[in-house]
Amino acid sequence: MSRAPKSRPTTRRPPAKSGGGVIVGIFIGLILGALFAAGAAWWFTRSSPFQTPQGSGSVPSRVPSGPDQPPLSLPGKPGDRPVVKPDFEFYKILPQGNVAPAEVPPAPPPAPPVAERLYLQIGAFENPAEADNLKARLALAGIEASAQRAQLPDGRTMHRVRIGPFAKPEDMNPVRTRLADAGFTGTVVKASP
Repeated sequence: MSRAPKSRPTTRRPPAKSGGGVIVGIFIGLILGALFAAGAAWWFTRSSPFQTPQGSGSVPSRVPSGPDQPPLSLPGKPGDRPVVKPDFEFYKILPQGNVAPAEVPPAPPPAPPVAERLYLQIGAFENPAEADNLKARLALAGIEASAQRAQLPDGRTMHRVRIGPFAKPEDMNPVRTRLADAGFTGTVVKASP
């Protein structure tokens, strides 16, 4: 004979009440955030270099006006130009009137003649898109080039792709080697600055 299991009486607990915990948490978070923002605003504005000191403001104070107050008189006559006070501080730095000028240094020696600069010209095109294309291919090879526009005597515009400038021919040898390794050839061109 098998026995049927006894059914145990179950006691139900009432569900725990949250008491509005989520709403209270949001409310406390908003209050703390507002306090933090107000404190940060106070901190940053009290040390602001853009504030004018109290009492020395350039904004004129308002004078109460009414029917029993006479109008303020302004300097000058009607129709005169307004007096503008320049606030140039360099006048304070400059020497005053009869002070003997300092000894003038001698003039520098004349500049040496302008040396021509050397460039490696990779190509010259009438179509600027072709020049940009070559410049991009050089960039993919790790070589920085520039495109320069030039007006020819017959009126045409050419777009030259060049690398440089170089001070002397020996400076361009490593670049010529990199160009050859990448499959490009360059022509040495002299240009005055």
